[in-house]
Amino acid sequence: PSFLTVPDHDGNTPLHEAAISGHSSMLKALIKELARHNTDSTIINEKNHFGNTPLHLAFQFDHPEIVDLLLQGGANATIKNN
Repeated sequence: PSFLTVPDHDGNTPLHEAAISGHSSMLKALIKELARHNTDSTIINEKNHFGNTPLHLAFQFDHPEIVDLLLQGGANATIKNN
């Protein structure tokens, strides 16, 4: 499912965008689709061009529910920004 993994000009995937915007229902749907299609699970930890993972962005934009969903979905809390 390429639409789930295609980055924009800043390297943001749909997961990054959901983390930035705080749309928990969108994030849940994306994580579900990634699992349904057996997409490489590392996508949840992918960095954008600024070195941010979706989890970094959820923290940065103060979306605790998104942080929880990403962690439940397998996000790695030990990855550091570049």
